[in-house]
Amino acid sequence: MTLKKIATCLILLSNILLVSAQQYYTESGVTEFDGSKAAFEPIKAKNKSSVSIFDSNTGGIAAVISIDEFEFRLGLMQEHFNENYLDSYKYPKSTFEGTIENYENIKLVDSFTDISIRGVLTIKGVSNDIFAKGFIKKIDDKIELKSSFSVKLSDYNVKIPRIVFKKIDEEVKIKLNYSYAKKE
Repeated sequence: MTLKKIATCLILLSNILLVSAQQYYTESGVTEFDGSKAAFEPIKAKNKSSVSIFDSNTGGIAAVISIDEFEFRLGLMQEHFNENYLDSYKYPKSTFEGTIENYENIKLVDSFTDISIRGVLTIKGVSNDIFAKGFIKKIDDKIELKSSFSVKLSDYNVKIPRIVFKKIDEEVKIKLNYSYAKKE
C-alpha cells in the first residue's frame, strides 16, 4: 500500500470517527515487539510514537505505526529490521483497524476492565484478521488501553534468513500501551 493510499484511508477513517463526539487520540502510543528465542540475544524493539484514535461511542480503534521508528538496543539490529525484514522504505507504516467486542456492555471506569479486540492488522501490505486480549480504563478525560497478541512473521511475508533462523522466533509477541486524550 502506498503512502498516498494510507493517508487516504486515515482521512476516511478520521471522517467516519468525526461523526462521533467521543473521540480520543494519541500520537505517543507505545508499541513493543519481542521476536526473541530463549538462550539467544534479545530481539526486542519499542516504538513510542504510534498514532491511534479510539471512539468511545462504538469501541472502534484505528492505529498507524511508523516502522522505522522502532528502536532497538543495537543499531545493526535496527538496520536489518528496516532493510531486510520489514522493508520500511517500501512499506513505511503498519496499520490496525478494529473494535472492542461487546463494547456496548463495557463500562469505562477508573480500574482496568478485561476486553477482547478484533480487527485487521496490515504489515508489509499484507492484511490479516487478529484477535487480542487487553484492558481498558478511563480516568477523567483520559483512556488507557493495553493489549498483547502474537503474529506469525510468515503471515506477513517476513522472511527470516537461514543464518539467523534459530535466533528469531517465527511468532512475534506484540504489546500495546496507549494513553488517549479527548480529541476536541
